[in-house]
Amino acid sequence: MPFRLPHTAVKMLFGVGNTMLGDDGIGPWVAERMKDCPDWHAEDCGTAPENFTGVVRKMQPHLLVIVDAADMSLTPGEFRRIPAEAVGQAGFDTHSLPLTHIIGYLRESMPEMPRIILIGIQPGPVEFHEGISAPVIHGGEEMAKMLCNGEEEQIPEYIPANTK
Repeated sequence: MPFRLPHTAVKMLFGVGNTMLGDDGIGPWVAERMKDCPDWHAEDCGTAPENFTGVVRKMQPHLLVIVDAADMSLTPGEFRRIPAEAVGQAGFDTHSLPLTHIIGYLRESMPEMPRIILIGIQPGPVEFHEGISAPVIHGGEEMAKMLCNGEEEQIPEYIPANTK
């Protein structure tokens, strides 16, 4: 039986982003909101989610959700599930290591890999300032509520513009 931390979360969320870059901080913001959600373990990974892969290996969740701001040419606050083949076409660019590398590492290093869902939230302008815009906060609240209610499959899938 796999080791689990005392908190018996079966789902894990990584909130990724830089809180000093305005709307880019929505991933950590969502992680904070998810900490009270039953069956979830949420981590504010900042800009270095690779530093939290050990937690995934120790907890062995059946689902890992990674939330980050992503430029998908949508209205600020809109969010989408991003399939693995579309990750390179959604603009994730404020971390030290690409999310595709982290997902690949987890898949290679874990014999019983959890299901991974990447969710992007469209930011407004990402510039040096603290605070997240109201539309992006609203999208983060809606997305966190859906996740907490087990509705991750109801989140629309991102379809890159060149494949529509």
